[in-house]
Amino acid sequence: MKKSIVILALGLCTLPMATQAKAVEKEVSAKVAERNSVKEVIDRYVKATGGEAKMRAVRNMEMNMEAEIQGMLLDISSVIDQENQRLLNLTEMNGEVVSKTVLKDGAGVVSAMGQEQILTEEQVGAMSNQIYAFRELYLDELGVTASYEGIVEVAGEQAYKLNLDAGGEANTSEYYSVETGLKLQTESAATGIVQYKAYKEVDGIMMPMTMVITSALLPMPLEAKITTIKFNQDLDDSVFN
Repeated sequence: MKKSIVILALGLCTLPMATQAKAVEKEVSAKVAERNSVKEVIDRYVKATGGEAKMRAVRNMEMNMEAEIQGMLLDISSVIDQENQRLLNLTEMNGEVVSKTVLKDGAGVVSAMGQEQILTEEQVGAMSNQIYAFRELYLDELGVTASYEGIVEVAGEQAYKLNLDAGGEANTSEYYSVETGLKLQTESAATGIVQYKAYKEVDGIMMPMTMVITSALLPMPLEAKITTIKFNQDLDDSVFN
């Protein structure tokens, strides 16, 4: 009888250990499944966009856009220099500069309406992620953690959702088409929502020719039409002054 009680007690003592082992196993399996899901979504995006070799070959990118808001015509220019870690965002109206952002040498400056603001370290860190035309290829290098959040609907289309945790204002949610693999939308606390539409091949890489920006800083969604995209240009240092 005593032997039976001891065996029963040992069985009861080991039960929580077995349960804990199964819980750990499930947790590890869940993490592995999530990593696989993240990789699958990014792999499909890379393949749909043009392939890793072509995307990694992009050292810099110049992009010009036109937009209209409340009857005002805007010319928007963006230059990202991944090779030298530099960035320029320029917005002009009627030929006059209304806003300009420059990032170089680990520092950033925003100029608007005659005022100039030095970006904080956190803001510079957030903007540094914009230097990469295809950030998904450099997540490990940038210290960004990606998590798979399932399938959601974006503008009437099914999309995979990934959360990219880069810290603070650099955190974004990215949405990729289930059907095509292409990126449909980026969402962040800093910039609001950016939708990508009307994809077209540029030098073997699929690029959106229309971007719709919805932000609390704008009175209405801003639709920007991309007029030119150029890769791997010889950039003059004066561009970033």
